Amino acid sequence: MKEKIKSILKSYPSIYHFVQNYYWKTLSLKAKFLRTKMVERKWQNRKDLITAKDFWLATNHLHRQLLIKKIESFSPISSVLEIGCGFGSNLYLLAKKFPKAKIKGIDINPKFIQVSKEIFSKEKILNVETLIGRADELGRFSAKSFDVVFTDAVLMYIGPDKIKKVIKEITRIAKKALIFVEWQSEKEEYDAHVGVWKRNYLNLLSNFFSKERISLSKIPKEAWPDENWQKFGYLIEVKL
Repeated sequence: MKEKIKSILKSYPSIYHFVQNYYWKTLSLKAKFLRTKMVERKWQNRKDLITAKDFWLATNHLHRQLLIKKIESFSPISSVLEIGCGFGSNLYLLAKKFPKAKIKGIDINPKFIQVSKEIFSKEKILNVETLIGRADELGRFSAKSFDVVFTDAVLMYIGPDKIKKVIKEITRIAKKALIFVEWQSEKEEYDAHVGVWKRNYLNLLSNFFSKERISLSKIPKEAWPDENWQKFGYLIEVKL
């Protein structure tokens, strides 16, 4: 039905562009009004892309090797936490790389966590634990309890209402480093077309750390061959 309406509107270009612009502006206003809650509801209830087949396809994504290598640079690694772990593709790779480390992940979606537990049980991976949780609710973890805390395309879904609280909490529980794979931009803005926040991480993180501790490196084209990721994708590192 939506496609049929869209097709009819395209027959009237001026009307189509008016409706399209109105739609994107409405989404942007909705995001600014509802803030992070809007996205949390979306991800909490998401039920697609969580089969075992989806897990293995996601695990083979090339950018993950870049992320794992960066985490490995802080060896020896005894503990790692991923915020927004999905069904655990990064955790699986980390478990293979650091079989003796304590590896944990939290995600807002109960279905993701259920699938992750099933996969790790089937693969006989015993050093990974996945838990239901939000990025701004990390009180269950004690201070400095993980060598590295990281995110992979997660902070981009957290609005300005919560982002500083999330960074503060992540910093509290990390010992060696924070590592983020996110969208970097000169200014903070909501991209309604894809539903994410782009922000200047150097400016954001400078509220918590000296700039000498912060480094940003562009994600190579071959690691994430997507137009938006090629333009905005960065690996962001904070040495503690």
